[in-house]
Parts: sequence; structure tokens; C-alpha cells
Amino acid sequence: MRAPFPGSAQRPRARRSAAVLLAAFTLAAAGGCAKRFALKPEELEKVKTQTEGSVDPLRVYTSERLVTVYVEGQANEQFEVDRQIREASARLRIKNVTTKTDSGLILKIEELNGMPLLWVTFSADCRDPACAFGFVQTEDNLYRLFKSPPLEGYTEPANFYKWFWKKKRRMKPGKMKSLGEANDILLNKKRNGKLRTIYLEVIKVVDDRTRTRTRRSGGVD
Repeated sequence: MRAPFPGSAQRPRARRSAAVLLAAFTLAAAGGCAKRFALKPEELEKVKTQTEGSVDPLRVYTSERLVTVYVEGQANEQFEVDRQIREASARLRIKNVTTKTDSGLILKIEELNGMPLLWVTFSADCRDPACAFGFVQTEDNLYRLFKSPPLEGYTEPANFYKWFWKKKRRMKPGKMKSLGEANDILLNKKRNGKLRTIYLEVIKVVDDRTRTRTRRSGGVD
């Protein structure tokens, strides 16, 4: 009896998977394609116009994964003497991870040095700007992260771009291009000088259709 060709048993399953993907893409094409775009001020104004000033229906997302680290302010210390001194201390560290798929709600819109400031929560337990992330509009019309919420009993939060890597990924306050910019934002600088920042995005379903109607000129007598 001939042995089956390696992987031949998986081919029907692969065909079924391909058919499912094709059907999904067909449906997406028929009803518009959902894509992520940076949130722009003009779009935020359209949302407010459509919803009579409220932005509650809108959901926003971070452009990249954000890791916010909190370290306990007061360490648990132990001190013992038995011929020698033994001293030990321990602190609790909390890592809060906000992924690109975590939906956020704009709780409040304020102003910081003349630029709009959005307070955004990515947690169902937070409904107050005091526990929300701050995103301020920069000169290029993006809403970039400038502040993470504090945590009682812990030191000032440290923010990291994508991954918790103390030296290479930590974000610090700074200007994008010039000292004349209205506000500092949290940024991470690569070795080549390129800046990494985290800004707000939205999901848009773009349905741009063009209908064609054909008519005959008919000619001239």
C-alpha cells in the first residue's frame, strides 16, 4: 500500500480555510473595507456634529502597544541582627499593558496651552479623567500620548514603547521638532535620531463606490 504524500491529509482543510477567507474578503469588499487611520481633528469635529456634541459612541485605539510601569513607593523592609546584619527590601511592580486592539473611550476634552487635550480610558473600571491617559494634539494634527494616569501608593509611571525594555524603549517628555511647539509629548528616540510616539487611531469603514450610467449620443441629423 502506497504511503500517503506528506501533507495530503491537510489539503482539504487548507481548501476550506481558503474558501472561508475568500468569502470574508468578498463580504468586506461588498460592504466597505474597515481600516485603521490616525484620528484627525476634523473627524473628531464631525463626530461631535453628528452626535450633538457627544463623543461617547466613538472608540479610539493606540497606534502601538503601550506598557506603563508602576513601582511601589514604600518598600517592605526587613532588618535582622544575628552576628551579622541582614537587611532586605522588596517593592511591588505593576505593568499595565494597553494593546492596539484595546478600545478606548474619550471621557473629556480640555485644552492644554491652546491645544485640545483628550482624556481617554481603556479600562471599564475608569470613568474619570484622573485615571485616564492624556493625548494632546500636536502641530501635525495628531493626538499623541503625553501623560499616563498615576497610581496611589506608587511612584510616577514610566512608559515604554511596545515593550518593557528600560533603556531602549522608555518614553520621556520632549518636543517633536522644535522648541516652539506648544506641549511636550512622550517620545522614544532611536539611535538614528528617529522618534517613536504613540497616537490615537480610529477604525473607519471606507465605502467609496462609483456607479456608471451609459447613454448614447444619438448622432446629429
